[in-house]
Amino acid sequence: MIVRRAAPDELDALGRACAEACADEAVTAWVGAGREEVPVDFARVFLDHALREHEVLVAEGPAGIEGVSTWSPGPVAVPEVEGLPERLATVLTATAARHPEAPHLYLASMGVLPRHRGRGVGGAILRHRLARADADGQPVHLEASTPRSAELYARHGFRPLGPHIDLPPDGPACGRCGGMPGRRRISRPDHRGTTG
Repeated sequence: MIVRRAAPDELDALGRACAEACADEAVTAWVGAGREEVPVDFARVFLDHALREHEVLVAEGPAGIEGVSTWSPGPVAVPEVEGLPERLATVLTATAARHPEAPHLYLASMGVLPRHRGRGVGGAILRHRLARADADGQPVHLEASTPRSAELYARHGFRPLGPHIDLPPDGPACGRCGGMPGRRRISRPDHRGTTG
């Protein structure tokens, strides 16, 4: 498996991979509630913006894309993106409001396709990008929305930080995460409504 930066001409494949990887994730399920094809639609909108403005990393194996992650410099602002679903805008607004004010690297999303989970794909993506952040002395911030993601981040040195982000009106809670290189922190989320 290799971890590499994605190219803009991969948007269709990335959208499908991201939608499949995140379909059973609590925040994605909440954003897409009651609408068909929302995961692919909002994955494409989100990834198109990230490919142009930030950094999208993929883990790729012999069969193709196994995992997708999006990274951006923080503090973040809610992007003005045409076609952004209302609930996705709510998630982005809620998480942006809780970011540290100091410059940092933000892991906005990471998903591994179900058939590749438990094989180190997420860990490979984290090791790849965190090595560069550590070398640059760059703090990292992220959210965990499932027990599985919280466990992954804990294995990479993140520890609890601050209160959870509750998404209204019936949304899941996300663990607020962050830390300095070598002393990472992440909060354990309240796992109400999670499926992953």
